[in-house]
Amino acid sequence: MRILSRIAIGFACVAISPFLFAQKVAVELDEVADNRVSEGGFQGSLDVKVKVSGPPTEGAEAARIIVKEARDDKNNSLLSGNESIPDFFPREYNNGSIQVSLRQPARSASSVKLKGTVELYVPGRDPASIVKIEKGLSKLDTPFSAKALKAAKIVITPLSPAGYAAASKARKIDDKAIAEIRAEGKKKGATDKEIDEVIELAKALEGLDSASSPNAVYLSGKKSDFDRVYRIDILGPDGQPVSIPSRGTSSRGDSTIMTLEPSSPAPPDSTLKLALLTDKTKISFPFELTVSLP
Repeated sequence: MRILSRIAIGFACVAISPFLFAQKVAVELDEVADNRVSEGGFQGSLDVKVKVSGPPTEGAEAARIIVKEARDDKNNSLLSGNESIPDFFPREYNNGSIQVSLRQPARSASSVKLKGTVELYVPGRDPASIVKIEKGLSKLDTPFSAKALKAAKIVITPLSPAGYAAASKARKIDDKAIAEIRAEGKKKGATDKEIDEVIELAKALEGLDSASSPNAVYLSGKKSDFDRVYRIDILGPDGQPVSIPSRGTSSRGDSTIMTLEPSSPAPPDSTLKLALLTDKTKISFPFELTVSLP
């Protein structure tokens, strides 16, 4: 593997609103991990880390890079065609660096050109995007009743240990689930080998659903609903977020369980703070970036 750091800068500019007119977002190359291999059937990869900066990033809590085109200088596409839209990545993580993973370039390629979109999450642009639920854990196994969530048509339910056990059991990969995975795969044109790999991955993920933890807070709902939630925090008596060292989500189809494990048990009268991804909170900028390969 070869590493190359801070060697190129790409710029993007677009008129979003009178306030942002003519302002720029810069996409700066931070690091390149070029792992081109040609042994057996193993496929290498190209991992590109970038940072975004510029006036519009002020107030942005998170960002994401959506790559729409990636080609090496031999005109080979480095996208698989099955890319999903990535999650927003907190700006304070990894010193603001965001990673993009691509297919390996040709052995003889010396550069890659990326085109796509930078999206910023700026909650301050929409006060309605922050929803606080007082005594959020006092009624387990019952969906949150906050008006803001109902207005957004987002349904999320805090689970009791028994509710979590029942939800985990319902997500088991049985023969019916396998048949549905195969049917969906065939519909999308996947090969039998690709479908088998998806089934094996689903079985492996199933093992992540374990017995409930004493400190854990479990929230369930549709994946499509959780996709519109950037972050969920538990607030302490002082109104500040408590420490949550471990966070995670597990999805099966459109069913998702989010797990929050605070350092100490959260009281039933804890306030939960949900940061929603609304249209007003997201700002998009096109970008182009040329990456020189090691």
